[in-house]
Amino acid sequence: MYKALIVDDEIYAVMGIRSGVNWQDLQVTEVYEAYNMRDALKVFEQTAIDIMICDIEMPKGTGIELLERVNEISPGTETIFLTAHSAFDFMKRAIQLDGFDYLLKPIEFDVLQDTIGKALKSIKQERELLSLRDQYKPYYDMWRKKKSLITDKFWNDLLSGRILCTPDNIARILEEHELAGLENSVFLPVMVSVESWQREFSTKDEDMMEYAVRKAASEMLLPAGKGEVIQTKQGVNVVIIIGDDNDEPTTFFPELLARCEKYIQGCHKYFGCNLSCYIGESSTLLEMADTYRQLLEIEYNNLNKSNQVYTLASMGTTSIKTMIPRISTWTILMEQGKLEELQREVRTRLSELGQMQGLSVSELEGFHQEFMQMVHYILHKNGLSAFELFQDQEGILLSAQPRNLEQLEITALQMIRIIHDQLHRNHSVIQRVQYYITEHLNEPITREQLASYVHLNPAY
Repeated sequence: MYKALIVDDEIYAVMGIRSGVNWQDLQVTEVYEAYNMRDALKVFEQTAIDIMICDIEMPKGTGIELLERVNEISPGTETIFLTAHSAFDFMKRAIQLDGFDYLLKPIEFDVLQDTIGKALKSIKQERELLSLRDQYKPYYDMWRKKKSLITDKFWNDLLSGRILCTPDNIARILEEHELAGLENSVFLPVMVSVESWQREFSTKDEDMMEYAVRKAASEMLLPAGKGEVIQTKQGVNVVIIIGDDNDEPTTFFPELLARCEKYIQGCHKYFGCNLSCYIGESSTLLEMADTYRQLLEIEYNNLNKSNQVYTLASMGTTSIKTMIPRISTWTILMEQGKLEELQREVRTRLSELGQMQGLSVSELEGFHQEFMQMVHYILHKNGLSAFELFQDQEGILLSAQPRNLEQLEITALQMIRIIHDQLHRNHSVIQRVQYYITEHLNEPITREQLASYVHLNPAY
């Protein structure tokens, strides 16, 4: 329920607005009147006003002067100005003072009613947002006091390939990151992908809500707190459940499925977000990066359903663990910009394939599929679209299978060069979004439009 104040030095103008607007439809229960600035301020002293309909030209203090005072004593009040003159100076000052709208007399009551309705809707949304901020304030306080990010950095480096664990170096790496003792542990990753929010948030608010989502995941998905919840550089959250030789994480797999479903429902209800959970397979530290890449690819290709639980085993994805080991090395070379070294690696591997006795088309197709998995992983990680990148390149058909070894080599090297040029000329997704905004400054711009332009999920 709302309260309104009509301010005009002409009594018949006040009477006309009072009788011409259907206040009941707007859920306005009380309508106050004032005929000058002094009387209007007395009303504000007595009660809280949600919306003020105010004439600008008044003899004992203009509407602009009144709004200056109202902004000090009642900043939550929305103001709609009425005037008989389309004066630019008045309009400019009204905008500077954050007036909601500016209507010319004589007033069309249906237009006024519609404008009041929009103002009240804005008030409602702002109040809901303030209430929501109060609800997640505890998460904000915890977020500000978070412990050292050393563990987050370890997992991000491991999953992204910046750290390569081997049987020889794993103990040293864990000790450097204060994680000694996990050498023989097994891990079950669960990717939590926030796909959309039910309302628009500022960057700060969305960061806080993302933290709340991760905190809830820690409380609901980690058995007895055994594990970590991190946010990766790809913008997705990963729950890492830790077990050991005597405590395999998958032993509570049915329970984990139920927990994920309950978690999704809770996040939808309390945080107003749509998300999905992607459950991986038990992996050692040497295997975690590959398992994460599989989950990332499943999430990337899931275009239809939200608020679902998916498992790696049920999705039928070709395991990246079976890839030629060099593929992982190629990913690192690509990200480090070592083009010539990567080209030599690819030529060497294809030469080895050519020397195989009885090389079959199916083996070529297998290599091509593994290579394309690497390509899509790198593009997705860096916010790029394969279609957008290769659509003008003759000879590259993303869905086409190679017919011979020579064709496979030409296509692979061509893709590598194009991706390298795109990644290492500092033409990031952020710059592309900035360019779009610059070109459309005079239009309303939504997050969905920006995401569509760079072929990314709006949540990213």
